Amino acid sequence: MWPHCLFLFLLLHETWAEAETSCPPPEELQFFQLFYTLLLDNISSTELTGTALLADVPIVVLDPHTWNLNICRPWVHEATAKSEVKKILSFSMVGIRNTIRFMHEMATKAGLDYPLVFQIHTGCKLYTNGTRWSFVNIGEGGRDLVTYDLSRERWVPQRSTLLAELMSNTLTDLRAVSGLLEHIFSTSLPDYILMLHKEGRTDLDRQVPPIAVVFARTAGPAQLLLVCRVTSFYPRPITVTWLRDGREVPPSPALSTGAVLPNADLTYQLRSTLLVSPRDGHSYACRVQHCSLGDRSLLILWENPSASSTIVVTITILFLTAIIIGAVWWWRHRKQAGSGRDSRALLM
Repeated sequence: MWPHCLFLFLLLHETWAEAETSCPPPEELQFFQLFYTLLLDNISSTELTGTALLADVPIVVLDPHTWNLNICRPWVHEATAKSEVKKILSFSMVGIRNTIRFMHEMATKAGLDYPLVFQIHTGCKLYTNGTRWSFVNIGEGGRDLVTYDLSRERWVPQRSTLLAELMSNTLTDLRAVSGLLEHIFSTSLPDYILMLHKEGRTDLDRQVPPIAVVFARTAGPAQLLLVCRVTSFYPRPITVTWLRDGREVPPSPALSTGAVLPNADLTYQLRSTLLVSPRDGHSYACRVQHCSLGDRSLLILWENPSASSTIVVTITILFLTAIIIGAVWWWRHRKQAGSGRDSRALLM
């Protein structure tokens, strides 16, 4: 079961939006998400992948070969056994087949050519004050198609296309679907999320501090590329900034920060780069801020060779100056001492 969990973890994190730049707000409890991707090769062939995540921890994945649901964590078994979701999961195969049949039917009515790719993204976020936010979105070809308005119990098209209109009207007329969604989002799913959070607190609330290094690569005859590599941190939100002589480097074409990517051990990594002149005389540092560090931050310095040379030259000059001043003082002192001896000799 674990290889499927890891595969979906890696796959889905590549499609997520950019990470937040700060830690999740304390009023947020947990965020449950469900992803499905349906690749309709032709009228009789469909490839399906899916996963459920709590926060960014994979908890259930769909085996793409057997379409069986595999549970990734032992504590998910405990929470599932105690919740109403267990009954819903027992009908998962029927729901999957009905969903596939519906997508093929909509594609046929809209006169679309195969292959087609549909995405289903649904989720529920709970807050400590008792409120919640839920959503269901269906996309096609990587773009939003229809979304479910829970307050009005109707599906709203997100595109001005025949497919979006057909799908929104058909789903809105299926009152049984609206009733099921209302029950799931108002009762079943919130209770399930609370049970998952209770059983999996150790995994969900863990914090792993980042490890960071800075190194330089030649980017051209008069340019160096400074690279700050940050890895092995959890949770996902992190802030990485560059400092020049102790001051934050503002956004510019020379500054680039990549996407947060997952590691195989379910931690994360990030790279940030900065183009500099190799002999500009400035000092640089990479600053990393993360929840696991509290109010502290990591500060990784890069020693500019030209700055080092300047320091060495300055120290050398100061050292030579001190020697010269000392020599002058010694010479004057000896001269005065010699004059004194000559005077005493004449008096005698």
